[in-house]
Amino acid sequence: MRQILHLDLDAFFASVEELLNPQLKDKPLIVAMGNPNGRGVVSTASYAARKFGVHSAMPLREAVRLCPQAIIVPVRHGVYSEHSRRVMNLLREISPLVEQVSIDECYVEIPPDRDAAQLGQEMQQRIKTELGLDCTIALATNKLVSKIACSAVKPRGWVAVPPGHEAAFLAPLAIEKLPGAGKVTRAKLARWNVRTIGDLARVPVEELRKEFGKNGGWLHQAALGQDDSPIVTEWKPKSVSQENTFDRDTRNAAAIEKNLVEMSARVAHELAREGYRARTIVLKLRYGDFTTVTRQVTLAAPTADAAAIGDCAQRLLRTHWNKSRPIRLIGVGAHNLIETSSARQLSFSEG
Repeated sequence: MRQILHLDLDAFFASVEELLNPQLKDKPLIVAMGNPNGRGVVSTASYAARKFGVHSAMPLREAVRLCPQAIIVPVRHGVYSEHSRRVMNLLREISPLVEQVSIDECYVEIPPDRDAAQLGQEMQQRIKTELGLDCTIALATNKLVSKIACSAVKPRGWVAVPPGHEAAFLAPLAIEKLPGAGKVTRAKLARWNVRTIGDLARVPVEELRKEFGKNGGWLHQAALGQDDSPIVTEWKPKSVSQENTFDRDTRNAAAIEKNLVEMSARVAHELAREGYRARTIVLKLRYGDFTTVTRQVTLAAPTADAAAIGDCAQRLLRTHWNKSRPIRLIGVGAHNLIETSSARQLSFSEG
């Protein structure tokens, strides 16, 4: 029987900010991109701020209206990445089978000859005492159930779903808790009066397949708490990108190009940090009416050089931007990635 821990760092960005500045502890804190007078967006809110209805992805202006006393700090991805790395390194001390799915979330598979419940609770305590961060951990026989269980007991929670009780644990939970059951899927499930995961489990699988095709079979299995997906310890990124939404739609070429240079530098830094070079550079433009245009150029040799990426992005901008239309959002992406060692071999063989 597999033993899968799902770990989620609670209000991670806000928790790191509180750790680095104890004066922020227990205060309504919002970590955000942008400013409240423009198109700022909430990245994370502390639980003190969430009591006022503030949540991730909310427009910052709305968050400030709900919680005018909130303290707002800018996102610092590099700082959060370092704290995330420390957590993942600590987890790898108990098992090499760690699958990081985001900066603040991961799965850990525990060998069958070890006490996963004891290890999970010990790890939760170590993360708190050694790294100063709160987390929620759930134990189950598969990734799906451990993830749903984890979300059900946040924050600072712990739960273990006994083997054989997966369906019973999931049954009373709202159907919204099931990954993959988005608004469109839930609207279609309404024909069977599906409100909970247990309701979904009672829908005949043949009817689900008729409505959803192959995904119908997956929905049936998921509702029963069945999942055999493996732990993936290594993965290769498909792309690296940066985007910026301007506070106001703009035709200011100097400001736009300045943003491109800064984003290109961040893309280059991320490529270098992960050990990749890119063959394709992509420019993304979104106009004030939300029309979105993407254009790309493929390079003769892969690069992780900030100047080269920035030059490509600016040339794409000058060629494809309709200057009569103000820009709402701009982005730079590096695609068609090649590991640095492979890129060097390729360059040498071509030389």
